[in-house]
Amino acid sequence: MRKADRVAVLAAVLVGLGGCGGGGTSSLDVPVGAATPEEAVETFLNAAKEAQEAKDAGQFEQSRRAYARMAAVFGSEEGSISKAYPEQEVRDRMIVLAACFRPVNFRITSQPDLMARERGETVVTADIARAPENVTLPFTVVRARDDRWYIVQVHLSLQTFTC
Repeated sequence: MRKADRVAVLAAVLVGLGGCGGGGTSSLDVPVGAATPEEAVETFLNAAKEAQEAKDAGQFEQSRRAYARMAAVFGSEEGSISKAYPEQEVRDRMIVLAACFRPVNFRITSQPDLMARERGETVVTADIARAPENVTLPFTVVRARDDRWYIVQVHLSLQTFTC
């Protein structure tokens, strides 16, 4: 298995486990979920960008907060992953995802889904500018019991997305 394949599989496993696990807590006071599906993706990608920039600048407390914001909008119908797993495990997962995404810039390219609230699920697509290439990724976002939106899956493609 090529290194890129292994990393992509690892990222997919980390993403897929978002709704599993036992109760965890976070020492950071970060609001969970988002008001809209698009806001969940924007929050996640902005936090991933900030985490990478802070880590590169040696500002580790700022990167820790950014990882917590990523986790706050990542989860399942049960809510945020930050409530389901121990804080260090969640941070480790977000570190891997931020390193894979490495967004320099991004924009949401899908139109808001007017029926999403009724169905409780939608796909939000984002164009992500990153070195050395740009990628377009769909994010499946679900509405949880708390009426907030969480990213439940990122559709990674081995042909266009390598960590």
